[in-house]
Amino acid sequence: MIQVYAKADAAGRVEELGSSVFLKDPSGWTLIDEGEGDRYAHAQGNYLDKPLTGEDGTHNYMLDGSTIREATSEEKEAEKAAFPQPEPSREEQLEAQVAALQSQVDALLGVSE
Repeated sequence: MIQVYAKADAAGRVEELGSSVFLKDPSGWTLIDEGEGDRYAHAQGNYLDKPLTGEDGTHNYMLDGSTIREATSEEKEAEKAAFPQPEPSREEQLEAQVAALQSQVDALLGVSE
């Protein structure tokens, strides 16, 4: 029998799948299933119906104990909300500096809107 293992992050999002065929040390992994065939031997690409992550970068599966289930839309939205926001572009930074400088100049000249 070939064992299928999953590795999840602290929130339970499945980050990796592996099989006993390729995984030499299952420490830190959770045994989720066992069987025969490519589905088990090549679990990373064949075991689940969807990829581990969606196009938006959120995880499609959660690990509950030794069971994998699809992530709910609420879990995916919470994950997406926690993504770091992109840094402003150089142009956006420059525009903010120009606006701040203009406000200072207006204040010094006593210009009000």
